[in-house]
Amino acid sequence: MTLSRALILLALIATIFSTMSMAVAKDFIVGDDSGWTTGFDYHAWAANKVFRVGDTLTFKYPAGKDNVIRVNGSDFINCSVPPNAPVLSNGYNTFVLANTGRRWYISGVANHCKSGQKLVITVLPPQGITWSPAPSPSPVPSEVPSPHAAPWPASIPHFGLSLPKKIKMFQ
Repeated sequence: MTLSRALILLALIATIFSTMSMAVAKDFIVGDDSGWTTGFDYHAWAANKVFRVGDTLTFKYPAGKDNVIRVNGSDFINCSVPPNAPVLSNGYNTFVLANTGRRWYISGVANHCKSGQKLVITVLPPQGITWSPAPSPSPVPSEVPSPHAAPWPASIPHFGLSLPKKIKMFQ
């Protein structure tokens, strides 16, 4: 009996630790050691990474000499800075990835974006959480079950009665 309790306890501890490791968020330094700069392939940098809700993206660059702007997909493609977009330029900016979906970032300095200083990522749900569509409804039985299998008394008819017949039956 003691051995089985020990095995159950061990299994419980292993489950807790595996769940904890799945919930650990990552901090991604954009461009790794190169940081946020021109002449770097951010598409290739992001290609082998998995970004999840709860992770952070940190942009490091010389303060006042560059910037980072979060934009939408069309502004990303066109390298255009929306008029009211916050322009971050302090040299160290961190974004928490709070929702699933696409994220686009560009540099708004001169021709930096057009020369490739832009990043697009896709944020996935946290690890260990699977999001799937709702299950489809159960099929309707093609036959009426026998009264012996029904959870109600067999003397009360449940199928094929119209409303007036039911009312007359209970008067």
